[in-house]
Amino acid sequence: MGFKDKFKNLKECKINSTIYDAYYNQDIDDKIIYVESRNGYDFTGNIFRIVEELSTGSYGDFKIYVFAHSHVKPKIQEFKKNYNLNIYKIIDSQDKACEILHKAKYVFTDSGIRYKYVKKPGQIFVNTWHGTILKLMGIDNSYERLSMGIIQRSLLFSDYLIFPSDYLRDRLLSSFMLENVYPGKILLEGYPRNSVFLDEGKRDEFKQKFNLENHEIFIYMPTFKGLVDNRKDEKQKNDVNRFLKEIDENLKDNQILFAKLHPYNTQEIDFSKFVHIKAFPNGFEIYDIVNMADCLITDYSSVFFDFANTKRKIIIFNYDEEEYLADRGFYFPLSELPFPKVQTVKDLIIEMNALKDYDDEEFIEKFCQYERIDAVKYICETIFKGKDCCRYEIIENKKPNILLYAGDFSNDASVKSLNSFIENVDCDRYNIFISFCQWMDNIKENNEDIFDSIPQGIGFMPFSYNIMPTVKEKLKYNQLISKGNEKDYTNLLKDFFKRSFDLQYGGLEFDLIISFDAGDLNQALIFDNACDKFYLFSKDSSKVANLVGNDKIITDFDSLMDIIDDI
Repeated sequence: MGFKDKFKNLKECKINSTIYDAYYNQDIDDKIIYVESRNGYDFTGNIFRIVEELSTGSYGDFKIYVFAHSHVKPKIQEFKKNYNLNIYKIIDSQDKACEILHKAKYVFTDSGIRYKYVKKPGQIFVNTWHGTILKLMGIDNSYERLSMGIIQRSLLFSDYLIFPSDYLRDRLLSSFMLENVYPGKILLEGYPRNSVFLDEGKRDEFKQKFNLENHEIFIYMPTFKGLVDNRKDEKQKNDVNRFLKEIDENLKDNQILFAKLHPYNTQEIDFSKFVHIKAFPNGFEIYDIVNMADCLITDYSSVFFDFANTKRKIIIFNYDEEEYLADRGFYFPLSELPFPKVQTVKDLIIEMNALKDYDDEEFIEKFCQYERIDAVKYICETIFKGKDCCRYEIIENKKPNILLYAGDFSNDASVKSLNSFIENVDCDRYNIFISFCQWMDNIKENNEDIFDSIPQGIGFMPFSYNIMPTVKEKLKYNQLISKGNEKDYTNLLKDFFKRSFDLQYGGLEFDLIISFDAGDLNQALIFDNACDKFYLFSKDSSKVANLVGNDKIITDFDSLMDIIDDI
């Protein structure tokens, strides 16, 4: 490691020292609420509506901190003014956000959470997610399997998950392989963001605000195109410009269309050249504007699940379906949707001028199952007042949880031992997961083959992030790695390794952890401090054995199977 890398590493350790001082040494403040929406890249939807409800003053005197990247702060300031939101502070520093996170009593997110955050005992963590799922996610999407631990950890942190339908509950939990082990409470409740679609008075209010009482209003909301690491902003901009021009030329004088691109597609459209087509008004929550619509036009966005609550017309404009499916598949084909589907602007114009002529009752019953106008109130009363306002479920896990580790899958002996174990154990008796480190080169290069080689019924729970020591921990860690002496394996390091495990797996407990990689000291020490029943399967002595103790070393399969039978 060169001087620059060492300096950078030391700087990062200093930051970690501040962050984890708050974790270890600062008490939880019952008055602090931390929220973030779409990983800080937006402030909208369920998170916005929860902050709006908390701002009514009905739940106590809280300090609400919002994490958002700097370009989102002006939007939040405008929302704060327009909706009278009681936001104490907007944070755009990830490190400061982690400090606040480690002091907050309540944490709300609709996706992931800051990567250095470790949930503390006594905190209440709520994940609302951000929409009903159409597109393949997690284990079901080959592009996301490697990194699915980023969302898994957020879900495992959660004391409450909120689902507006059984479909979304089943789909989200299974796509992140948590359907048998999620340890928190599942609230079967309407989405806070969707309550506006059940509020005709709110619709009339906004139509009057924009002088649109006598207009037929269309909303166009396409989804994000491409992958996060393979953005297609420019292409989508060109496509949208082309057909918006044609639509604008065919709209009537009493018709208006608002176009809203997905937040990830940052390229802007020049709306000044259109007569009937307008940009979304700034300063208002998206669904307050969408709710004005007589008709929604979208493609593969989850917005159609939400807008269906209105029972107004929806048109699927799937002109690029084949291309889109090359990047991401669907959980069910678009042909199963009751809405009309068009692929050309000409057919789109025809549908825009036609009355709704389809039955969506079955669709609404399935996907809008638990929606109700006061959902956000019931959610907040459940969480903050302890009232029994929402339907809920708790997964009864009666099987032992087992975590297996085989390094980066490049060592033939380790992989062979792992496979032999899986072949010889009754997988129906246990919840078995394979852990790996997503940053390892062989994992990154060959993850598809690795995933395909594992039998059905075995789950995956990867580590998303490498160790993040403080300055003191780093010094002690280097000393331990270089000498491997048991006397250097101090309580400071044991706490550090336990924290490293908790950062990924939160409140999920494992009854047994087995490592088949004797050479990975880091993971062995992490596992050793996370589970009383951790064992290293190795026929060779190693530095690891000196630290975890010979009683944790298993050298033959018969002994290993005896341990399995005992849990």
